[in-house]
Amino acid sequence: MSSTKERILVIARELFARQGYTGTTIADIAGELGTTTAALYYHFDSKADILRGLLEQPMAVYLRILEGLREARPAAEELLGAFVDLAVESRELSVIIDRDPTILAMIDEQLPTSSEDLTKEVIIALAGPDADHAAVVRAHAAFGVVKHATLAAMAHAGPPQNGPRDGLDPADRVEILAAALRALADPGPARGQP
Repeated sequence: MSSTKERILVIARELFARQGYTGTTIADIAGELGTTTAALYYHFDSKADILRGLLEQPMAVYLRILEGLREARPAAEELLGAFVDLAVESRELSVIIDRDPTILAMIDEQLPTSSEDLTKEVIIALAGPDADHAAVVRAHAAFGVVKHATLAAMAHAGPPQNGPRDGLDPADRVEILAAALRALADPGPARGQP
């Protein structure tokens, strides 16, 4: 990838995070880059094409996780850990995606099946194929812990210093996984229940 394309992606990621995808124009990106919109179109066909460029690597990782999930059922800790790492690597994109439902629709267009169906696969893998309702709720809780606790831990720690993985302290990763696994664990009978 050319250095100009890389600069466009960096600028677009920053603008999308600050202004939202919908609120950012090609002219905004070209202005930050110090070029014309025509010059920007030489590198990307559209704003959607820029977004696809930003999503390319995290989508590939996500699809590899799911491919591995379909080939062999990984241990819950391994699966949840893969999603912690994905959240770390794509933390800026997570903020952009969460703010704009348009992006979710674009992601679904690129996936072999909807993101909702892919999430169901993860939940089934975490809860087990014949899980009861409580196990499914715990699986959703564990999956939610991974994303939200990872983003919160990185936000608390501040911006990464030497790349995306530096944004999460190893001790925080251990704690996030432990919390997710606790959420997934069957607590046994509820208090007051026989």
